[in-house]
Amino acid sequence: MGEDLRLEAGDCRLEKGKEIPSQEAALSTEKSVHRAPHRRIRGRQPSAAPSLPTGSSLQPTAYSLQPTASSLQSPASSLQSPASKDWITAPATPPGHGAIAIVRLDGPGCWEAARKVWTPRPRPFHPCDPSDRSDPSDPSDSFCQSPPPPPRCLTLGEIREPGGTNQPASLADQALVAWFPAPHSYTGNDLVEFHCHGSPAVVQAVSEALVAAGARLARPGEFTERAFLNGRLDLAQAEGVANLIAARTREASRAALAQIQGALSREVLAIRENLLDLAAEIEARLDFPEEEIAPADRERLLNVFRESGNRLERLIATSRRGRLLRDGARVVIAGKPNAGKSSLFNELTGMERAIVTPHPGTTRDSLEATLDIRGIPLVLVDTAGVRRRESRPKPEDIPAAIEDLGIQRTLREVENADLVLLVVDGSSQPDAEDLAVSQAIQDRPHLLIANKADLPPAQDDTALARFFPRAARVLRVSALRPAGMDLLEEAIAARILGRQPSPALEGSTESVLVTNLRHAECLRTASDALARARVSLENAESGELTMVDLYQALDSLGEIVGLTVDDAVLSRIFSRFCIGK
Repeated sequence: MGEDLRLEAGDCRLEKGKEIPSQEAALSTEKSVHRAPHRRIRGRQPSAAPSLPTGSSLQPTAYSLQPTASSLQSPASSLQSPASKDWITAPATPPGHGAIAIVRLDGPGCWEAARKVWTPRPRPFHPCDPSDRSDPSDPSDSFCQSPPPPPRCLTLGEIREPGGTNQPASLADQALVAWFPAPHSYTGNDLVEFHCHGSPAVVQAVSEALVAAGARLARPGEFTERAFLNGRLDLAQAEGVANLIAARTREASRAALAQIQGALSREVLAIRENLLDLAAEIEARLDFPEEEIAPADRERLLNVFRESGNRLERLIATSRRGRLLRDGARVVIAGKPNAGKSSLFNELTGMERAIVTPHPGTTRDSLEATLDIRGIPLVLVDTAGVRRRESRPKPEDIPAAIEDLGIQRTLREVENADLVLLVVDGSSQPDAEDLAVSQAIQDRPHLLIANKADLPPAQDDTALARFFPRAARVLRVSALRPAGMDLLEEAIAARILGRQPSPALEGSTESVLVTNLRHAECLRTASDALARARVSLENAESGELTMVDLYQALDSLGEIVGLTVDDAVLSRIFSRFCIGK
Protein backbone atom coordinates (compact mmCIF):
# COMPACT_ATOMS: atom_id res chain seq x y z
CA MET A 1 0.00 0.00 0.00
CA GLY A 2 2.14 2.82 -1.30
CA GLU A 3 0.01 5.78 -0.32
CA ASP A 4 -1.78 6.63 2.91
CA LEU A 5 -5.47 5.75 3.07
CA ARG A 6 -7.72 7.75 5.40
CA LEU A 7 -10.28 5.75 7.40
CA GLU A 8 -13.97 6.58 7.08
CA ALA A 9 -14.21 7.85 10.67
CA GLY A 10 -11.03 9.88 10.32
CA ASP A 11 -9.36 8.41 13.39
CA CYS A 12 -6.66 6.24 11.80
CA ARG A 13 -4.62 6.04 8.67
CA LEU A 14 -2.94 3.07 7.03
CA GLU A 15 0.72 3.50 6.23
CA LYS A 16 2.91 0.73 4.87
CA GLY A 17 0.55 -1.98 6.13
CA LYS A 18 0.28 -0.53 9.67
CA GLU A 19 -2.53 1.27 11.45
CA ILE A 20 -1.16 4.52 12.91
CA PRO A 21 -3.51 6.66 14.98
CA SER A 22 -3.50 10.23 13.74
CA GLN A 23 -2.74 13.29 15.81
CA GLU A 24 -6.24 14.68 15.27
CA ALA A 25 -7.82 11.58 16.77
CA ALA A 26 -5.44 11.63 19.73
CA LEU A 27 -6.31 15.23 20.59
CA SER A 28 -10.05 14.77 20.06
CA THR A 29 -12.03 15.19 23.25
CA GLU A 30 -15.03 13.17 22.13
CA LYS A 31 -14.53 9.44 21.63
CA SER A 32 -17.04 6.80 20.76
CA VAL A 33 -17.03 3.40 22.38
CA HIS A 34 -16.53 1.76 18.98
CA ARG A 35 -14.85 3.04 15.87
CA ALA A 36 -15.80 1.67 12.51
CA PRO A 37 -13.81 -1.55 12.04
CA HIS A 38 -11.72 -1.27 8.90
CA ARG A 39 -11.25 -4.67 7.30
CA ARG A 40 -7.83 -4.68 5.72
CA ILE A 41 -7.29 -7.88 3.74
CA ARG A 42 -3.80 -8.20 2.39
CA GLY A 43 -3.89 -8.63 -1.35
CA ARG A 44 -7.47 -7.31 -1.67
CA GLN A 45 -8.69 -3.88 -2.71
CA PRO A 46 -9.81 -2.04 0.45
CA SER A 47 -13.07 -0.14 0.58
CA ALA A 48 -15.33 1.40 3.15
CA ALA A 49 -16.42 -1.01 5.85
CA PRO A 50 -19.83 -0.94 7.52
CA SER A 51 -19.88 1.52 10.38
CA LEU A 52 -20.70 0.52 13.94
CA PRO A 53 -23.15 2.28 16.19
CA THR A 54 -21.65 4.57 18.79
CA GLY A 55 -22.58 4.76 22.41
CA SER A 56 -22.51 2.22 25.18
CA SER A 57 -23.61 -0.74 23.07
CA LEU A 58 -20.87 -3.04 21.83
CA GLN A 59 -23.06 -4.80 19.26
CA PRO A 60 -22.24 -3.82 15.67
CA THR A 61 -24.65 -4.25 12.80
CA ALA A 62 -22.41 -6.81 11.09
CA TYR A 63 -22.69 -9.12 14.10
CA SER A 64 -26.37 -9.83 13.58
CA LEU A 65 -27.77 -12.37 11.20
CA GLN A 66 -31.10 -10.49 11.25
CA PRO A 67 -31.55 -7.26 9.29
CA THR A 68 -31.41 -4.15 11.47
CA ALA A 69 -32.57 -0.62 10.90
CA SER A 70 -29.17 0.47 9.64
CA SER A 71 -28.89 -2.45 7.26
CA LEU A 72 -32.32 -1.69 5.86
CA GLN A 73 -31.20 1.81 4.95
CA SER A 74 -27.80 1.03 3.41
CA PRO A 75 -26.41 -2.41 2.66
CA ALA A 76 -23.00 -3.34 3.95
CA SER A 77 -20.41 -2.77 1.29
CA SER A 78 -18.13 -5.63 0.34
CA LEU A 79 -14.41 -5.66 -0.14
CA GLN A 80 -14.66 -7.90 -3.14
CA SER A 81 -18.23 -8.13 -4.31
CA PRO A 82 -18.96 -11.03 -6.63
CA ALA A 83 -18.73 -10.01 -10.25
CA SER A 84 -21.89 -9.27 -12.16
CA LYS A 85 -23.72 -12.52 -12.91
CA ASP A 86 -21.23 -14.54 -10.90
CA TRP A 87 -23.97 -16.89 -9.77
CA ILE A 88 -23.15 -19.90 -7.62
CA THR A 89 -25.32 -22.88 -6.75
CA ALA A 90 -25.00 -25.90 -4.46
CA PRO A 91 -27.21 -28.17 -2.35
CA ALA A 92 -27.53 -26.82 1.21
CA THR A 93 -28.69 -30.16 2.64
CA PRO A 94 -26.60 -33.33 3.09
CA PRO A 95 -26.47 -35.85 0.25
CA GLY A 96 -28.77 -38.85 0.36
CA HIS A 97 -32.49 -39.51 0.48
CA GLY A 98 -34.82 -37.34 2.54
CA ALA A 99 -38.17 -35.62 2.61
CA ILE A 100 -36.85 -32.20 1.55
CA ALA A 101 -33.67 -31.01 -0.12
CA ILE A 102 -32.62 -27.37 -0.50
CA VAL A 103 -30.59 -26.04 -3.41
CA ARG A 104 -29.19 -22.53 -3.14
CA LEU A 105 -28.55 -19.97 -5.88
CA ASP A 106 -26.64 -16.80 -5.02
CA GLY A 107 -25.35 -13.76 -6.84
CA PRO A 108 -26.38 -10.29 -8.01
CA GLY A 109 -29.45 -10.59 -10.21
CA CYS A 110 -29.60 -14.35 -9.78
CA TRP A 111 -33.37 -14.37 -10.30
CA GLU A 112 -32.56 -14.09 -13.98
CA ALA A 113 -31.24 -17.66 -13.76
CA ALA A 114 -33.93 -18.85 -11.35
CA ARG A 115 -36.81 -17.84 -13.61
CA LYS A 116 -35.33 -19.87 -16.45
CA VAL A 117 -35.97 -23.08 -14.53
CA TRP A 118 -38.85 -22.24 -12.16
CA THR A 119 -42.31 -20.73 -12.57
CA PRO A 120 -45.15 -20.37 -10.06
CA ARG A 121 -48.26 -22.46 -10.47
CA PRO A 122 -51.32 -20.49 -11.67
CA ARG A 123 -53.45 -21.85 -8.81
CA PRO A 124 -53.13 -24.21 -5.83
CA PHE A 125 -52.00 -27.68 -6.79
CA HIS A 126 -54.68 -30.40 -7.01
CA PRO A 127 -53.06 -33.77 -7.76
CA CYS A 128 -56.42 -35.29 -8.82
CA ASP A 129 -57.25 -32.49 -11.28
CA PRO A 130 -55.75 -33.37 -14.68
CA SER A 131 -56.41 -29.84 -15.93
CA ASP A 132 -54.11 -28.42 -13.29
CA ARG A 133 -51.00 -28.66 -15.45
CA SER A 134 -49.01 -25.91 -17.12
CA ASP A 135 -48.61 -26.15 -20.86
CA PRO A 136 -44.99 -25.56 -21.93
CA SER A 137 -46.19 -24.94 -25.49
CA ASP A 138 -48.37 -22.02 -24.38
CA PRO A 139 -46.45 -18.71 -24.89
CA SER A 140 -48.36 -17.17 -21.98
CA ASP A 141 -46.89 -19.89 -19.79
CA SER A 142 -43.27 -19.06 -20.60
CA PHE A 143 -40.75 -19.76 -17.85
CA CYS A 144 -38.49 -16.86 -18.73
CA GLN A 145 -41.15 -14.25 -17.86
CA SER A 146 -41.78 -15.14 -14.18
CA PRO A 147 -41.31 -12.18 -11.83
CA PRO A 148 -39.76 -12.83 -8.41
CA PRO A 149 -42.20 -14.15 -5.82
CA PRO A 150 -42.88 -12.23 -2.60
CA PRO A 151 -39.63 -11.95 -0.59
CA ARG A 152 -38.99 -14.37 2.28
CA CYS A 153 -42.09 -16.44 1.50
CA LEU A 154 -42.42 -19.98 0.18
CA THR A 155 -44.12 -20.07 -3.23
CA LEU A 156 -45.16 -23.28 -5.00
CA GLY A 157 -44.05 -23.80 -8.55
CA GLU A 158 -42.50 -26.15 -11.07
CA ILE A 159 -38.89 -26.74 -12.01
CA ARG A 160 -38.16 -27.76 -15.57
CA GLU A 161 -34.98 -29.12 -17.08
CA PRO A 162 -33.84 -27.42 -20.27
CA GLY A 163 -34.94 -29.22 -23.41
CA GLY A 164 -32.91 -29.99 -26.49
CA THR A 165 -33.30 -28.71 -30.03
CA ASN A 166 -37.00 -28.37 -30.89
CA GLN A 167 -37.86 -30.06 -27.61
CA PRO A 168 -39.82 -28.43 -24.78
CA ALA A 169 -38.48 -28.31 -21.25
CA SER A 170 -39.34 -31.37 -19.16
CA LEU A 171 -40.76 -31.27 -15.67
CA ALA A 172 -38.07 -32.02 -13.04
CA ASP A 173 -39.98 -31.42 -9.78
CA GLN A 174 -42.68 -29.47 -7.99
CA ALA A 175 -40.82 -27.21 -5.60
CA LEU A 176 -41.22 -24.32 -3.20
CA VAL A 177 -39.04 -21.27 -3.78
CA ALA A 178 -37.87 -18.69 -1.23
CA TRP A 179 -36.58 -15.38 -2.64
CA PHE A 180 -34.19 -13.23 -0.55
CA PRO A 181 -33.35 -9.97 -2.36
CA ALA A 182 -30.15 -8.17 -1.42
CA PRO A 183 -29.07 -7.07 1.09
CA HIS A 184 -31.43 -8.99 3.38
CA SER A 185 -30.05 -12.45 2.80
CA TYR A 186 -27.46 -14.72 4.38
CA THR A 187 -24.78 -13.64 1.90
CA GLY A 188 -25.89 -10.04 1.39
CA ASN A 189 -26.51 -10.78 -2.31
CA ASP A 190 -29.68 -11.82 -4.08
CA LEU A 191 -30.31 -15.40 -2.99
CA VAL A 192 -32.86 -18.05 -4.03
CA GLU A 193 -33.59 -21.32 -2.23
CA PHE A 194 -35.32 -24.19 -4.03
CA HIS A 195 -37.09 -26.54 -1.59
CA CYS A 196 -37.53 -29.67 -3.66
CA HIS A 197 -38.09 -33.34 -2.91
CA GLY A 198 -35.14 -35.03 -1.26
CA SER A 199 -34.19 -37.40 -4.04
CA PRO A 200 -30.54 -37.31 -5.19
CA ALA A 201 -31.81 -37.50 -8.78
CA VAL A 202 -34.02 -34.43 -8.25
CA VAL A 203 -31.24 -32.48 -6.57
CA GLN A 204 -28.90 -33.29 -9.44
CA ALA A 205 -31.52 -32.27 -12.00
CA VAL A 206 -32.14 -28.92 -10.26
CA SER A 207 -28.40 -28.23 -9.96
CA GLU A 208 -27.78 -29.07 -13.61
CA ALA A 209 -30.69 -26.87 -14.70
CA LEU A 210 -29.27 -23.92 -12.75
CA VAL A 211 -25.81 -24.48 -14.21
CA ALA A 212 -27.36 -24.55 -17.68
CA ALA A 213 -29.07 -21.23 -16.81
CA GLY A 214 -25.71 -19.57 -16.15
CA ALA A 215 -24.68 -20.48 -12.60
CA ARG A 216 -21.57 -22.36 -11.54
CA LEU A 217 -21.05 -24.88 -8.76
CA ALA A 218 -20.00 -23.23 -5.50
CA ARG A 219 -16.73 -23.92 -3.74
CA PRO A 220 -16.78 -25.23 -0.16
CA GLY A 221 -17.80 -22.39 2.16
CA GLU A 222 -18.30 -19.90 -0.65
CA PHE A 223 -21.74 -18.77 0.57
CA THR A 224 -20.34 -17.92 4.01
CA GLU A 225 -17.27 -16.36 2.40
CA ARG A 226 -19.56 -14.02 0.48
CA ALA A 227 -21.39 -13.20 3.71
CA PHE A 228 -18.02 -12.25 5.23
CA LEU A 229 -16.92 -10.16 2.25
CA ASN A 230 -20.27 -8.36 2.22
CA GLY A 231 -20.07 -7.48 5.90
CA ARG A 232 -22.86 -9.78 7.05
CA LEU A 233 -20.47 -11.69 9.31
CA ASP A 234 -16.98 -11.07 10.58
CA LEU A 235 -14.38 -13.82 10.32
CA ALA A 236 -14.85 -15.12 13.87
CA GLN A 237 -18.59 -15.36 13.30
CA ALA A 238 -18.03 -17.17 10.00
CA GLU A 239 -15.86 -19.75 11.75
CA GLY A 240 -18.60 -20.10 14.34
CA VAL A 241 -20.92 -21.24 11.54
CA ALA A 242 -18.54 -24.10 10.74
CA ASN A 243 -18.28 -24.96 14.45
CA LEU A 244 -22.07 -25.06 14.78
CA ILE A 245 -22.42 -27.41 11.83
CA ALA A 246 -19.75 -29.72 13.28
CA ALA A 247 -21.02 -29.55 16.89
CA ARG A 248 -21.64 -32.98 18.42
CA THR A 249 -23.22 -31.92 21.72
CA ARG A 250 -25.62 -29.29 23.01
CA GLU A 251 -22.87 -27.48 24.89
CA ALA A 252 -20.70 -27.34 21.78
CA SER A 253 -23.61 -25.98 19.74
CA ARG A 254 -24.31 -23.31 22.37
CA ALA A 255 -20.67 -22.21 22.32
CA ALA A 256 -20.71 -22.04 18.51
CA LEU A 257 -23.98 -20.11 18.49
CA ALA A 258 -22.56 -17.56 20.96
CA GLN A 259 -19.61 -17.11 18.59
CA ILE A 260 -21.97 -16.56 15.64
CA GLN A 261 -23.87 -13.96 17.67
CA GLY A 262 -20.62 -12.05 18.22
CA ALA A 263 -19.69 -12.78 21.85
CA LEU A 264 -16.01 -13.33 21.04
CA SER A 265 -15.92 -10.58 18.42
CA ARG A 266 -17.29 -7.95 20.79
CA GLU A 267 -14.75 -8.82 23.46
CA VAL A 268 -11.86 -8.76 20.99
CA LEU A 269 -13.00 -5.48 19.46
CA ALA A 270 -13.42 -3.92 22.91
CA ILE A 271 -9.83 -4.82 23.80
CA ARG A 272 -8.66 -3.58 20.43
CA GLU A 273 -10.51 -0.30 20.97
CA ASN A 274 -8.57 0.30 24.20
CA LEU A 275 -5.31 -0.41 22.39
CA LEU A 276 -6.27 2.02 19.60
CA ASP A 277 -6.75 4.72 22.23
CA LEU A 278 -3.30 3.91 23.60
CA ALA A 279 -1.75 4.00 20.15
CA ALA A 280 -3.41 7.34 19.38
CA GLU A 281 -2.05 8.97 22.53
CA ILE A 282 1.46 7.57 22.22
CA GLU A 283 1.62 8.45 18.52
CA ALA A 284 0.53 12.02 19.26
CA ARG A 285 3.36 12.38 21.77
CA LEU A 286 5.82 11.07 19.19
CA ASP A 287 4.80 13.99 16.96
CA PHE A 288 5.74 16.38 19.81
CA PRO A 289 8.95 14.90 21.26
CA GLU A 290 9.57 17.96 23.44
CA GLU A 291 6.52 16.95 25.55
CA GLU A 292 7.55 14.08 27.80
CA ILE A 293 5.00 11.76 29.34
CA ALA A 294 4.25 12.86 32.87
CA PRO A 295 4.52 10.19 35.62
CA ALA A 296 0.77 10.30 36.22
CA ASP A 297 0.02 9.86 32.52
CA ARG A 298 2.53 7.05 32.26
CA GLU A 299 0.88 5.19 35.13
CA ARG A 300 -2.54 5.67 33.56
CA LEU A 301 -1.29 4.24 30.27
CA LEU A 302 0.32 1.32 32.07
CA ASN A 303 -2.97 0.55 33.81
CA VAL A 304 -4.68 0.30 30.42
CA PHE A 305 -1.89 -2.03 29.28
CA ARG A 306 -2.38 -4.23 32.35
CA GLU A 307 -6.17 -4.29 32.05
CA SER A 308 -6.03 -5.24 28.38
CA GLY A 309 -3.41 -7.88 29.08
CA ASN A 310 -5.54 -9.40 31.83
CA ARG A 311 -8.55 -9.57 29.54
CA LEU A 312 -6.45 -11.33 26.91
CA GLU A 313 -5.19 -13.84 29.46
CA ARG A 314 -8.74 -14.62 30.59
CA LEU A 315 -9.71 -15.33 27.01
CA ILE A 316 -6.66 -17.53 26.47
CA ALA A 317 -7.53 -19.50 29.61
CA THR A 318 -10.80 -20.63 28.00
CA SER A 319 -9.10 -22.13 24.94
CA ARG A 320 -8.60 -25.58 26.50
CA ARG A 321 -12.23 -25.85 27.50
CA GLY A 322 -13.31 -24.55 24.10
CA ARG A 323 -11.15 -27.13 22.33
CA LEU A 324 -12.64 -29.93 24.41
CA LEU A 325 -16.19 -28.80 23.64
CA ARG A 326 -15.45 -28.60 19.92
CA ASP A 327 -13.06 -31.53 19.39
CA GLY A 328 -13.95 -33.72 22.36
CA ALA A 329 -11.79 -35.52 24.93
CA ARG A 330 -10.26 -38.98 25.03
CA VAL A 331 -10.97 -40.85 28.28
CA VAL A 332 -9.13 -44.15 28.84
CA ILE A 333 -10.13 -46.83 31.34
CA ALA A 334 -7.03 -48.54 32.73
CA GLY A 335 -6.24 -50.97 35.53
CA LYS A 336 -5.13 -54.48 36.29
CA PRO A 337 -7.06 -57.48 34.93
CA ASN A 338 -10.45 -58.32 36.47
CA ALA A 339 -10.84 -54.90 38.13
CA GLY A 340 -14.17 -54.36 36.35
CA LYS A 341 -12.98 -52.09 33.52
CA SER A 342 -15.11 -53.68 30.81
CA SER A 343 -18.19 -53.75 33.04
CA LEU A 344 -17.71 -50.04 33.71
CA PHE A 345 -17.23 -49.41 29.98
CA ASN A 346 -20.50 -51.19 29.17
CA GLU A 347 -22.39 -49.28 31.87
CA LEU A 348 -21.15 -45.87 30.68
CA THR A 349 -21.93 -46.64 27.04
CA GLY A 350 -25.31 -48.16 27.85
CA MET A 351 -24.69 -51.27 25.75
CA GLU A 352 -22.82 -54.56 25.90
CA ARG A 353 -19.84 -53.53 23.80
CA ALA A 354 -17.11 -55.37 25.73
CA ILE A 355 -17.06 -59.07 26.61
CA VAL A 356 -17.23 -59.61 30.37
CA THR A 357 -16.26 -62.92 32.01
CA PRO A 358 -15.04 -63.93 35.48
CA HIS A 359 -11.64 -64.82 34.00
CA PRO A 360 -8.89 -62.17 34.20
CA GLY A 361 -7.47 -60.93 30.93
CA THR A 362 -10.58 -61.27 28.77
CA THR A 363 -9.99 -57.92 27.00
CA ARG A 364 -7.01 -58.16 24.69
CA ASP A 365 -7.54 -55.09 22.51
CA SER A 366 -8.79 -51.53 22.84
CA LEU A 367 -12.49 -50.75 22.34
CA GLU A 368 -13.84 -47.25 21.64
CA ALA A 369 -17.25 -45.62 21.99
CA THR A 370 -18.40 -42.03 21.49
CA LEU A 371 -20.39 -40.49 24.35
CA ASP A 372 -21.96 -37.20 25.34
CA ILE A 373 -21.20 -36.59 29.02
CA ARG A 374 -22.48 -33.30 30.41
CA GLY A 375 -22.24 -31.68 26.99
CA ILE A 376 -18.67 -32.83 26.31
CA PRO A 377 -18.11 -35.19 23.35
CA LEU A 378 -15.99 -38.06 24.67
CA VAL A 379 -14.23 -41.03 23.14
CA LEU A 380 -14.27 -43.66 25.86
CA VAL A 381 -11.61 -46.37 25.50
CA ASP A 382 -11.60 -49.76 27.24
CA THR A 383 -8.14 -51.32 27.42
CA ALA A 384 -6.43 -54.58 28.24
CA GLY A 385 -5.45 -55.16 31.85
CA VAL A 386 -1.84 -54.38 32.82
CA ARG A 387 0.04 -57.02 34.79
CA ARG A 388 3.54 -58.41 35.07
CA ARG A 389 4.55 -61.67 33.44
CA GLU A 390 5.27 -63.33 36.74
CA SER A 391 1.70 -62.56 37.83
CA ARG A 392 0.13 -64.39 34.90
CA PRO A 393 -1.40 -67.82 35.58
CA LYS A 394 0.39 -70.93 34.44
CA PRO A 395 -0.08 -72.69 32.15
CA GLU A 396 -0.89 -69.61 30.09
CA ASP A 397 -4.07 -69.89 28.04
CA ILE A 398 -2.95 -66.91 25.96
CA PRO A 399 0.58 -66.62 24.57
CA ALA A 400 2.66 -64.02 26.37
CA ALA A 401 3.42 -62.18 23.14
CA ILE A 402 -0.30 -61.52 22.49
CA GLU A 403 -0.87 -60.21 26.02
CA ASP A 404 2.23 -58.04 25.72
CA LEU A 405 0.81 -56.44 22.58
CA GLY A 406 -2.42 -55.64 24.43
CA ILE A 407 -0.51 -54.06 27.32
CA GLN A 408 1.57 -51.97 24.92
CA ARG A 409 -1.61 -50.63 23.34
CA THR A 410 -2.94 -49.79 26.79
CA LEU A 411 0.17 -47.77 27.61
CA ARG A 412 -0.05 -45.89 24.29
CA GLU A 413 -3.69 -45.04 24.98
CA VAL A 414 -2.73 -43.74 28.42
CA GLU A 415 -0.09 -41.46 26.90
CA ASN A 416 -2.64 -39.92 24.50
CA ALA A 417 -5.48 -39.62 27.00
CA ASP A 418 -6.99 -36.35 28.19
CA LEU A 419 -8.19 -38.24 31.28
CA VAL A 420 -7.48 -41.71 32.68
CA LEU A 421 -9.93 -43.63 34.84
CA LEU A 422 -7.71 -45.78 37.06
CA VAL A 423 -9.98 -48.67 38.09
CA VAL A 424 -9.14 -50.77 41.16
CA ASP A 425 -11.07 -53.52 42.93
CA GLY A 426 -12.48 -51.78 45.98
CA SER A 427 -13.32 -55.11 47.62
CA SER A 428 -9.68 -56.22 47.84
CA GLN A 429 -6.43 -54.74 49.10
CA PRO A 430 -4.32 -52.83 46.53
CA ASP A 431 -1.31 -54.82 45.43
CA ALA A 432 1.87 -54.40 43.40
CA GLU A 433 -0.04 -54.64 40.11
CA ASP A 434 -2.27 -51.71 41.07
CA LEU A 435 0.83 -49.74 41.97
CA ALA A 436 2.45 -50.63 38.64
CA VAL A 437 -0.56 -49.30 36.74
CA SER A 438 -0.51 -46.12 38.83
CA GLN A 439 3.16 -45.60 38.01
CA ALA A 440 2.46 -46.16 34.30
CA ILE A 441 -0.08 -43.36 34.39
CA GLN A 442 2.49 -41.04 35.98
CA ASP A 443 1.37 -37.43 35.71
CA ARG A 444 -1.55 -37.93 33.32
CA PRO A 445 -4.80 -36.41 34.67
CA HIS A 446 -6.72 -39.27 36.26
CA LEU A 447 -9.48 -40.26 38.64
CA LEU A 448 -9.25 -43.21 41.02
CA ILE A 449 -12.32 -45.45 40.60
CA ALA A 450 -12.89 -48.02 43.38
CA ASN A 451 -15.14 -50.46 41.57
CA LYS A 452 -17.36 -53.21 43.02
CA ALA A 453 -18.89 -50.91 45.64
CA ASP A 454 -21.70 -53.46 45.99
CA LEU A 455 -19.22 -55.62 47.98
CA PRO A 456 -17.76 -54.77 51.43
CA PRO A 457 -14.80 -52.36 51.02
CA ALA A 458 -11.32 -53.60 51.91
CA GLN A 459 -10.06 -50.08 52.74
CA ASP A 460 -11.57 -46.68 53.35
CA ASP A 461 -11.00 -43.72 51.04
CA THR A 462 -8.21 -42.29 53.19
CA ALA A 463 -6.17 -45.50 52.97
CA LEU A 464 -6.71 -45.70 49.22
CA ALA A 465 -5.62 -42.09 48.80
CA ARG A 466 -2.38 -42.86 50.65
CA PHE A 467 -1.71 -45.79 48.33
CA PHE A 468 -2.43 -43.65 45.24
CA PRO A 469 -1.15 -40.20 46.27
CA ARG A 470 -1.42 -38.65 42.79
CA ALA A 471 -5.13 -39.38 42.47
CA ALA A 472 -7.19 -36.18 42.66
CA ARG A 473 -10.24 -37.97 44.03
CA VAL A 474 -11.51 -41.42 45.04
CA LEU A 475 -14.88 -42.47 43.62
CA ARG A 476 -16.66 -45.64 44.70
CA VAL A 477 -18.96 -47.05 42.05
CA SER A 478 -20.51 -50.35 41.11
CA ALA A 479 -20.89 -51.34 37.50
CA LEU A 480 -23.88 -53.41 38.62
CA ARG A 481 -25.70 -50.37 40.04
CA PRO A 482 -26.42 -47.73 37.37
CA ALA A 483 -27.52 -45.18 39.96
CA GLY A 484 -23.90 -44.40 40.79
CA MET A 485 -22.99 -43.51 37.21
CA ASP A 486 -24.37 -39.96 37.49
CA LEU A 487 -21.77 -39.10 40.12
CA LEU A 488 -19.03 -40.59 37.96
CA GLU A 489 -20.14 -38.66 34.87
CA GLU A 490 -20.21 -35.43 36.86
CA ALA A 491 -16.70 -36.09 38.15
CA ILE A 492 -15.41 -36.84 34.64
CA ALA A 493 -16.84 -33.60 33.26
CA ALA A 494 -15.50 -31.54 36.16
CA ARG A 495 -12.02 -33.08 35.88
CA ILE A 496 -11.83 -32.51 32.12
CA LEU A 497 -13.04 -28.91 32.27
CA GLY A 498 -10.97 -28.20 35.35
CA ARG A 499 -13.97 -26.49 36.96
CA GLN A 500 -12.94 -23.24 35.25
CA PRO A 501 -15.93 -21.07 34.33
CA SER A 502 -15.57 -18.97 31.22
CA PRO A 503 -15.10 -15.22 31.81
CA ALA A 504 -18.18 -13.04 31.47
CA LEU A 505 -18.34 -9.89 29.45
CA GLU A 506 -18.28 -6.69 31.45
CA GLY A 507 -21.85 -5.67 32.20
CA SER A 508 -23.24 -8.84 30.60
CA THR A 509 -24.20 -12.32 31.68
CA GLU A 510 -23.03 -14.00 28.47
CA SER A 511 -19.74 -15.89 28.47
CA VAL A 512 -16.89 -15.86 25.98
CA LEU A 513 -15.25 -19.09 24.91
CA VAL A 514 -12.30 -19.49 22.55
CA THR A 515 -12.92 -22.68 20.56
CA ASN A 516 -10.60 -22.25 17.54
CA LEU A 517 -6.88 -22.90 17.60
CA ARG A 518 -6.32 -19.95 15.23
CA HIS A 519 -8.03 -17.59 17.65
CA ALA A 520 -5.97 -18.89 20.57
CA GLU A 521 -2.72 -18.39 18.65
CA CYS A 522 -3.68 -14.84 17.68
CA LEU A 523 -4.58 -14.04 21.29
CA ARG A 524 -1.25 -15.40 22.54
CA THR A 525 0.63 -13.36 19.95
CA ALA A 526 -1.28 -10.24 20.95
CA SER A 527 -0.69 -10.91 24.65
CA ASP A 528 3.06 -11.37 24.17
CA ALA A 529 3.35 -8.25 22.02
CA LEU A 530 1.34 -6.25 24.54
CA ALA A 531 3.59 -7.43 27.38
CA ARG A 532 6.67 -6.26 25.48
CA ALA A 533 5.06 -2.89 24.76
CA ARG A 534 4.20 -2.45 28.43
CA VAL A 535 7.78 -3.24 29.51
CA SER A 536 9.21 -0.73 27.04
CA LEU A 537 6.84 1.94 28.34
CA GLU A 538 7.70 1.12 31.96
CA ASN A 539 11.42 1.46 31.18
CA ALA A 540 10.83 4.78 29.38
CA GLU A 541 12.31 3.37 26.20
CA SER A 542 11.78 4.84 22.77
CA GLY A 543 8.14 5.37 21.88
CA GLU A 544 8.79 3.87 18.45
CA LEU A 545 9.72 0.56 20.08
CA THR A 546 6.50 0.62 22.08
CA MET A 547 4.46 1.30 18.95
CA VAL A 548 6.05 -1.59 17.03
CA ASP A 549 4.80 -4.11 19.60
CA LEU A 550 1.49 -2.31 19.94
CA TYR A 551 0.95 -2.54 16.19
CA GLN A 552 1.63 -6.27 16.31
CA ALA A 553 -0.98 -6.70 19.04
CA LEU A 554 -3.52 -4.70 17.02
CA ASP A 555 -2.84 -6.76 13.90
CA SER A 556 -3.18 -10.05 15.78
CA LEU A 557 -6.53 -9.03 17.25
CA GLY A 558 -7.65 -7.80 13.85
CA GLU A 559 -6.87 -11.20 12.33
CA ILE A 560 -9.43 -12.84 14.63
CA VAL A 561 -12.36 -10.82 13.29
CA GLY A 562 -10.95 -10.40 9.78
CA LEU A 563 -9.87 -6.75 9.91
CA THR A 564 -6.37 -7.77 8.82
CA VAL A 565 -6.03 -11.13 7.16
CA ASP A 566 -4.20 -12.76 4.25
CA ASP A 567 -5.92 -14.28 1.25
CA ALA A 568 -4.18 -17.57 2.04
CA VAL A 569 -5.71 -17.60 5.53
CA LEU A 570 -9.16 -16.91 4.13
CA SER A 571 -8.84 -19.69 1.58
CA ARG A 572 -7.72 -22.15 4.25
CA ILE A 573 -10.56 -21.22 6.60
CA PHE A 574 -13.41 -21.44 4.10
CA SER A 575 -12.05 -24.56 2.39
CA ARG A 576 -12.89 -26.46 5.59
CA PHE A 577 -16.59 -25.68 5.24
CA CYS A 578 -19.03 -28.04 3.61
CA ILE A 579 -20.31 -27.31 0.11
CA GLY A 580 -23.51 -25.29 0.21
CA LYS A 581 -22.65 -23.30 3.35
